[in-house]
Amino acid sequence: MDEKYEVIKQVIVEILQRMGIEAEIENRFLEETVIFNLRTSDSGMLIGQYGANLSALQYLARLLAFRRLGESVRFVVDVEDYKKNREEFLRELARQAAERVRETKEGLLLKPMSAYERRVIHAEIGNFEDVISESAGEEPERRVLIKPKS
Repeated sequence: MDEKYEVIKQVIVEILQRMGIEAEIENRFLEETVIFNLRTSDSGMLIGQYGANLSALQYLARLLAFRRLGESVRFVVDVEDYKKNREEFLRELARQAAERVRETKEGLLLKPMSAYERRVIHAEIGNFEDVISESAGEEPERRVLIKPKS
């Protein structure tokens, strides 16, 4: 593993130590991004409601890693594959929504979600030729609208 990623792993370990949390850190690569997946008995607390604590943990890790490295490095912090499972759920949601839009010929507005989650939906909808997606609304109520291609 690259020296930069060792520094990032150490940053994550230090954050967890300050929180009093023990975790095993696994890493895997997905294209150009390394994913640090934490395995711990405190997973619920680290993930938080709708992944809010996990987002904060990742933000903090990126900030501290940037300070140490002096450059931005792409990486993801996950806990017990929460984000991976969430992505699979969102892709399935997008497929079901596309099917419903096809059947009804009407647009469908999904519930508010984070920019990251909206990107997952847009990417999945991009696989279909007869429906399109766009973001609508203002943060934090920004949503994805899926509609028939006209």
